[in-house]
Formats: sequence, structure tokens, C-alpha cells
Amino acid sequence: MEIVRFNEMEEFNTPEGIMKPLFVSEKVAIIHLKIPPGLKVEPHSHPRDGAMILTKGRVKLNDTELEAYDLAYIPANFEVGMECEEEAEAILISINPDYKSLDELKSILRRFKK
Repeated sequence: MEIVRFNEMEEFNTPEGIMKPLFVSEKVAIIHLKIPPGLKVEPHSHPRDGAMILTKGRVKLNDTELEAYDLAYIPANFEVGMECEEEAEAILISINPDYKSLDELKSILRRFKK
């Protein structure tokens, strides 16, 4: 078992909002995301399956609006864009991520300018 203390985890400013990596293994990565109001992310895809659980606010994925506690499963290579009018928060889950450790993910996220 592994315990993660949410308030002790490092945050990173990214083009998709403020990401807080919570857990990474070879099988799964879990990231908390704060989505700023007015954010628009152009359609793009990822090479791995993933899921987004919205925990606060509303966002639009492609043409579908999600509300708090809605879950979106996004298969590998599926193009999805996101729009957010109000502040929102989500948990992102990546299945079999390309990065294999929390330190490796943090190194990737540090490349974004603050």
C-alpha cells in the first residue's frame, strides 16, 4: 500500500492547467488538474488509454459537457479538445503511461515555463 498526501505534492503550471502528479507506476498514473477559467485546449490525442473524472465545475470535451463527478473514458489515439468557462478540477488517470516513475513525470512537467 502507498499513501499520498495531497497537500504535500508538487504542482506544475502546464498549458492544460495546474497539474499535481499524485501517483505513477508502470500500470497507472494519477494526476490532479486545476483547470483555469477560459482555458481552451485544441483537439489532440495521447498514445495510451485514459480517463478524466471531473470533481469540480464544468468542462466541455469535444461537444459534450461534463459536470462534477462525470467520468470520461478516452481511448488511445482518440482526438479530444477541452473548453472551460469556469474554474474546474479533475482527476486524470493514464493507463500504462510512457513515464514509469513520479520523478520521471515531474521532470517532464518541469519543462513547462511557470
